[in-house]
Amino acid sequence: MDIRFEGFDEVLNSIDKIGDTSKLSSALEKACAVVERSAKQKAPKDTGNLRRSITSKVENSGGAIRGIVYTPLEYAAYCEYGTGLFAEKGGRKDVPWFYKDDEGEGHITRGQHPTPYMRPALNENRDKIVKIVKETLAK
Repeated sequence: MDIRFEGFDEVLNSIDKIGDTSKLSSALEKACAVVERSAKQKAPKDTGNLRRSITSKVENSGGAIRGIVYTPLEYAAYCEYGTGLFAEKGGRKDVPWFYKDDEGEGHITRGQHPTPYMRPALNENRDKIVKIVKETLAK
C-alpha cells in the first residue's frame, strides 16, 4: 500500500526552518502578554486581587510548546462562568442558599452572573496572536 501526502515536503521544510524552538517560544510569550493584558482589563474589579493574579507562561515539554494565560485563584472560574441559577451550563438549583464569609458574616444568595474575561480576551485577540506568531517566525 502506498500512502502519499500532498504538501508534505512543504510542511517538512517549514518545520526545518523553525528548528530552533526559541523563536516560537518568543512568539508565544508575546501573544500571551497580549491576552494577559486584555484579560486584566476585562476582569471584574472588586478588590483587584483577580486582576493582579492573572499571569502567563510558556511551557515546552515533549516537543509541544504551549502558551498559557491563567489565574491561580479558586474563585476565578466562578467569575468567568457564573454560579447557581446564573451559571452558563447550569448550576446549583437548590436556591437560595446560606453561607458565611471569612469574617463570619452570613449571606443568602441565588448565585452569581457570569462575567467572562479570559475567553473574550483570547477571542478578541486571535488575529493579533496569529500576526505575532507569523511575524516572529518569519524573522
